[in-house]
Amino acid sequence: MRIAFTSCMDATRDSQQTSWGVMAEQRPDHIVLLGDSIYMDYGLGEHVPNGGPRHMSLAAFSALMYSGYVLQWEVASFRRAIGAPTVYAIWDDHDFAWDNSRGGEPVAGDPTGVAPECRRLSRALFEQFRQALRDKPAAYPANPYNDGLVPHDLGGIQQTVVLSDTIHLHLLDGRSFRGVAGRDSSLLGLAQRHRLGSDLLAEPGVNLLASGTTLKDWRKYGDYRWLRDQAEHRRLLVLSGDVHEPDFRSNGRLHEATASAMAQPPGLTAFLGKQSDVFGLLDIDAQKIVVSLWHRGRKEQEHAIDLNTWASDV
Repeated sequence: MRIAFTSCMDATRDSQQTSWGVMAEQRPDHIVLLGDSIYMDYGLGEHVPNGGPRHMSLAAFSALMYSGYVLQWEVASFRRAIGAPTVYAIWDDHDFAWDNSRGGEPVAGDPTGVAPECRRLSRALFEQFRQALRDKPAAYPANPYNDGLVPHDLGGIQQTVVLSDTIHLHLLDGRSFRGVAGRDSSLLGLAQRHRLGSDLLAEPGVNLLASGTTLKDWRKYGDYRWLRDQAEHRRLLVLSGDVHEPDFRSNGRLHEATASAMAQPPGLTAFLGKQSDVFGLLDIDAQKIVVSLWHRGRKEQEHAIDLNTWASDV
């Protein structure tokens, strides 16, 4: 089984996104999009400034978010890459609402908090994107929420996908229920965390956790301690994005592979000391998981996790 994973696609400033072609040449069975598939805002460049969408009307918010999905759908290399594989997606802050946004318990004066009506809207438009990834229409469907009003609440985006009897993919929602950072706070929300605990495969099964947030940021929440506890008796590999850098890390039995960013403007990326044209591959057989991280068309890192011992080579 071969699984490709990546994150952070900015169609506004990179409409070519050539590394999708390199990914497609590797013929993955599945692709996992790890968030920031569009950018509602950004600190620099042509985008609305960070935090700007929170001051918009619902209709303007809807138009901006929807136009981002349309732009990404019109990237020809992206459309070709997703043509054959099964594609799964989660969101992070910039495609949930705005920079560092969260939908958990409101706190007075907190600029990261997203109002329920805005969260319902972003959730409905994200579901439209997920449906397009499944159906793969020639043209992106029309916006059903031009006025921004969504009366129904679809809840979180979390779900567990059975890839095989021994491999489960857990698509996490790290934004809808996130509280203010703190060791007694939760990134996932207690209900999602409890359900995830029930869904995790026991050994020797393998759990792939798709997270928009890297484990470095998980450390700011009580969920990190919980995740470390789960890793003591279950096999966990976290796939993460967000940070515009590729990396592979192991902390005991808890492993993490980060692939970010797929498509960012080269000048700004170099100025910030970050990387673009990045994706990862997992090659899974009966003995091992080989994690390879690609940058600008070349494989730059390769690591192995032994399925008998659940130990990595780092």
